[in-house]
Parts: sequence; C-alpha cells; structure tokens
Amino acid sequence: MDDDLTLLRELRADAPEPDADRLRAVRARALAPARLRRRFWAVPSLLAAATAAAVVVVAVNGSHTSAPAPPGAVTTMPVRAETVLRQAALVAEGRRKYHEPRPDQWLYRKDLVKQPFEEQSTVGESWTRYDGTRYAYRQNGGSMESLDITPDPDDDDLTPRQYAAKFADLPTDPAALLDHVRGDRHWSTLPKGAEAEQPDARAFRVLSVYLDAGVPMPPQVEAAIFRALAELPGVRVDLGVRDAAGRAGIGIAYEPAGSVPGGPMRDAQGRIVSRSYLVLDAATYRFLGRRVDTLQDEVIGGEVTARKGTFYASADLATGVVDEPGQIP
Repeated sequence: MDDDLTLLRELRADAPEPDADRLRAVRARALAPARLRRRFWAVPSLLAAATAAAVVVVAVNGSHTSAPAPPGAVTTMPVRAETVLRQAALVAEGRRKYHEPRPDQWLYRKDLVKQPFEEQSTVGESWTRYDGTRYAYRQNGGSMESLDITPDPDDDDLTPRQYAAKFADLPTDPAALLDHVRGDRHWSTLPKGAEAEQPDARAFRVLSVYLDAGVPMPPQVEAAIFRALAELPGVRVDLGVRDAAGRAGIGIAYEPAGSVPGGPMRDAQGRIVSRSYLVLDAATYRFLGRRVDTLQDEVIGGEVTARKGTFYASADLATGVVDEPGQIP
C-alpha cells in the first residue's frame, strides 16, 4: 500500500510531467507479480451530463504549473485501485463543509470537449439555475443562449437541487452506499427504454455521475463514494490519464470479468472495444473530466464509428456559483 501511495505522489500535479522513460521505471516497480494479479481493467459507459449535454462541450485550462502535453500523447500506468481510492476518501473528508446555493442562484461550468473525428476542441460555458428551471450556454465565446427546462418524467436527469437532495440521503457506510445505489429505483427504471444493467455496473455509473454532477457534495458523502468504489469488483485505476486539456490525472474505470449488461462493449474476440475513464486530479481528487480511449475499431451496424487509437475527452476548467447567467465566479 505504501508503495502505491509513493507512486501516486510522484505523479501529482506539483511533480514534473512524467515522460515515457520515467513512467516505464515507475511501472516496473508497480507491476511486480503480486500486483499483476490485482489489476482491474475497467470501462464505464458515458452518461450525458445534464439537460444540455448535447449542446455543452468545452475548453482548456492551466491549473497545473507545468505545461500540459498533447491530450493524445499519454502513457498510463495501472495501480492498486483500493489504495488510491481509500487515499482519495481521506482527502475528501478534509474538505470544507459546503454551502448550498439558493434556488435562484446559478451553477457555472466551463468545459472543453475533444471529439474523435474533429480536429478542434469545443469550449463551452453553461449556467444552470439551481432549481433546474432554466439553463444558459455559449460555445467558443459566441453569443449566449438561454432556455426554460421542462422536466421529462421518462428521463433520469436531475436538477442540481435534486442531486443535493440525493446526496443528503446517501449512506456514508460504503457497503450500505453500494446497496443503496444498486437498488435505487430512480436509476434502475429511468430513462425509460434503456437497456438493462447489471447492479454493479449501475453502481459504478451512478457513483461516477455523482462525482461528475458539479453540485456541492457533503465531504463525508464524497469520501463514502470513493470507499464504495474501492469495494466494487471490477474497478480499475490508472495514473497518467489525460483529460481534454492535456492534464495528467487519475483515471477510474469499470471493467468486470467477461461481458455483463451495462459493462464495456466487447468485440467478437471478447476484447474491450473502448476504455472509459472518470479523470480526477492526482493531488486533490477533484473531478477533472472524462476520457474514452478506443482500443479496437468500434463497429456498429457494419459501420466503423470510432477508429482504434482515437479518443474522446472532456475537461472541467472552472465551476462556481453565481447570481445570474453570464456572470463568471
């Protein structure tokens, strides 16, 4: 366990960006035979993030002092998931208590998205009213558009205030939390028409969505989520996973043994087609973005929809609470 924490500290944001030679040296220590037996390879399915996920895609940040490498140039290193996630829980417990926004305040979010078949990334800013009734956005510095949001009873999306209510009801014991999300009827029955999920696959998806929700979360609940992920079979953690801004972080993915409903897509040879990561900052364990690496050509209906070696990535660049759309925290 101490060795894994040492590896993690070496790759944190205040350390130099790891080059290929350095990662190979660290990998040699990390992947001793005993550890090879403990590797978990995982892929979650991506969930569209909010009512406007189709329109919100976003751009770059420099929160790390070292210059980020190109987002596609990445060498990752698997480490023991339990060690990293339990350390993340300890850090989360030390966060300041959050203050819930007023219903009429707005959650601001700035992101970057890199699509596999597009050369240019898209920068987007969004403002979501905390009560979920309105939404505003702009892309690439263009004009701002706003719309009223009408709840869809057949969809599983939640307003920020509904997410906060969910968080308030979550158990802080990791085993109880896993049981809770596996059996939560909101996530098991919505959206209507969705394919069935194996309970562990659903648990990983839901806990990932909670970490990615952009809604203030009680520190004890965030810590419980990390501890629950540490207990969930099939969770994989890689170091050096880059978001759309090129920032190297911790990648958390879900890859159970064999093919399961809600698990990663596999080809005819049983190989994982794509690996989907939730990317966290290596020092603070806060959400950085998502990344999906295409490991094999993705073929749907006889058509190649993603080529091997391509990737999708997003990056959260800024978040905060403001009083009206257009304001920047």
